Amino acid sequence: MKISTDNGTIRNMFGDVEAVRMIREAGFDGIDYTFYDIRKDQDILALPDEERYALAMRVRETAEKVGLTFPQSHAALAYAYGEPRDSKNYIDILRSMEFAHWLGIKSIVIHSVRCPRRDYTIDPWKVNYDFMRSFLPYAEKYDLKIGVENLFTYDTKVKRYFGRHAEPNDMLAFVKYLDDPRFEICCDMGHCAICGTEAEDFIHGVNNGQLTMLHVQDTDYMADCHWLPFLGQHNWPAICQALADVGYTGYMNLEVLHFYSMFPRELMPSALRMAADTARYLADQVEKARKG
Repeated sequence: MKISTDNGTIRNMFGDVEAVRMIREAGFDGIDYTFYDIRKDQDILALPDEERYALAMRVRETAEKVGLTFPQSHAALAYAYGEPRDSKNYIDILRSMEFAHWLGIKSIVIHSVRCPRRDYTIDPWKVNYDFMRSFLPYAEKYDLKIGVENLFTYDTKVKRYFGRHAEPNDMLAFVKYLDDPRFEICCDMGHCAICGTEAEDFIHGVNNGQLTMLHVQDTDYMADCHWLPFLGQHNWPAICQALADVGYTGYMNLEVLHFYSMFPRELMPSALRMAADTARYLADQVEKARKG
């Protein structure tokens, strides 16, 4: 099993091209190319078309030179309920898909829309059916699969998390409702935990060949921590066994942005090496469980 990681924090510190070199030198096989959490002064999605394409080519050429892949990506996620589809936030998703295509990426996660919880005139499934399927013409154009991620809404009034496609049966039903083979499932392990579902149970529950992407992170079960595994409370032996049980063949992909953001620039190479060692350990545990 190969390993990869999100690149957002490293990119914000060192730039897109240098981040590729650093992530490869740390021991990762690939990058989950993120288009969210971009510094305003480094907004690659706001670049003119020619500059954006030129940057993508520099990133791709650097990756090919150092032997690094782009197994998946994560679209911009600032789009909010009620925004028009000519807004920057919607267009940023389209530009994320285009940039991913330029990098040779085949899968991109797009967040469904968080609808107002207490407006019962709104049908969240219908809203998200229209929203998610609006990207299908672009997915076909750019030859992309769209990852549907288990998500959450935090209600500040009652101070608790409410899941969006957080239960396996709900996720399977929603993907079936979207009714197109380009939609697949991405399991965010931290989102499982804070919404009351163990990651290993979610993985077992969606075992139908549609689980193709992971966001591997650890939490304290109280917040969406995005910590490195073993810094929180998740049951990593059980998670690795579940991935082996369902025959998962994708990357062990870390999404640990809040772990990386704890470190200054000078320590980022060390932080990346620790993250790569952890991802490699988990990948090896899955392989051992698969064989035995």
